[in-house]
Amino acid sequence: MKTRNLGPLSLLGLLVVSGAALSACASTKTSDKTSDKPAPAAASSATPSSTAAAAPAKTPDASPAIGGYAISDSQMLELGYRRDWTAFPYVAPGERVVFLAPSRDAILVQESGSTVSALEPATGAVRWANELASPLTRFVSLSRQGERVLASSDAELFILSPVDGSILGRQRYERVVNTAPIVQTEAAVYGTRTGHLLSHRTGLGVTRWSFLLRGSIDRAPVVVSGSEDDAVIGVVAQSGDYLFVNARSGRPIGRGSIFGPIDTDPIAAQGLMIVAGRDQSLWALRTDGEVAWRIRTDQPLSRQPATDGTTVWCQLAGEGLSAVDAASGRILWSNRVVEGSVIGIRSGNLLVWNGTLALLIDAQRGDIIRSYVLPDTRMLITDQFVDGNLYAVSDNGVVVRYVPRS
Repeated sequence: MKTRNLGPLSLLGLLVVSGAALSACASTKTSDKTSDKPAPAAASSATPSSTAAAAPAKTPDASPAIGGYAISDSQMLELGYRRDWTAFPYVAPGERVVFLAPSRDAILVQESGSTVSALEPATGAVRWANELASPLTRFVSLSRQGERVLASSDAELFILSPVDGSILGRQRYERVVNTAPIVQTEAAVYGTRTGHLLSHRTGLGVTRWSFLLRGSIDRAPVVVSGSEDDAVIGVVAQSGDYLFVNARSGRPIGRGSIFGPIDTDPIAAQGLMIVAGRDQSLWALRTDGEVAWRIRTDQPLSRQPATDGTTVWCQLAGEGLSAVDAASGRILWSNRVVEGSVIGIRSGNLLVWNGTLALLIDAQRGDIIRSYVLPDTRMLITDQFVDGNLYAVSDNGVVVRYVPRS
């Protein structure tokens, strides 16, 4: 592991690039809901809804490419964002950005070769870069815990300083971890390939508790209610078994099983764990293990759902992107021509990303307001769900920050 210090020539190069960057600078209301306990019967499809007229996706304009990334600023303005800065974190040849973790005092970026870079929030300048391990090391997340950076590989936790990137500690886990953690003040809670939900004490480097489920845990656990030691944590194993535990003690509160594995992270809304399953169902599960409601669809669900705490947005197979009341499971609208995941809310409208298209959707009706193709874009994420900053990451590792336009 080594910290990459930026010498005078590197700084001059960054200033030149930064100077160049600055100069360049169908829907229908429905009320369909199925709510009952799991039944081992073939899933029936949701009631079809009519499709709103779709605005054609626009291709990029002729904006100059910066660092080989020709994202259109004029189209981003139409989506409600203006360019703030363009950054160039360290990305080794042949590698790609795998994690981006924005925070108040540093924008953290990790590439697939294990190097973590910290960018200055005000300018995007590279503060430091540190190669933590070999390119063969598998990392599962990059996150913050107060004044520390947690870079989680599957076998070892690297604790870094956000100021200079120095390694403050290295800790081995009791078991190989497999998911991004829930980060608490003194612990990080991971899912493992052996099916253990594991709470690792980051101050001491020891296991706080663990609980075994049937099957590998491949998707991140979620805080369903409460906070810190009073939190209730939910998790789903690939066997379909799910569990709710107390965050402090690991004591089980409720458990049950759905009918198959999952491809997306569970989310939480209204004290419920919302799970999109390969069993062709969207589930809402209470912390006592009971089913609050269930929506059956005609295909496995593989798009990441999202929520603002009141409404759940999920790709309901052939029904397209749908808005669901989190408390009751009532479908508010569906748009069959929209495919993607909601990544944020901008001025009351939904920002949707599907890996190719960025769409602005009317949150009340599901109509498409605007849609644009974003070529060569690997990631599009927000740092907070409502009116946050937007980060676009290119295939070759260029990071562009957009801020909400006034």
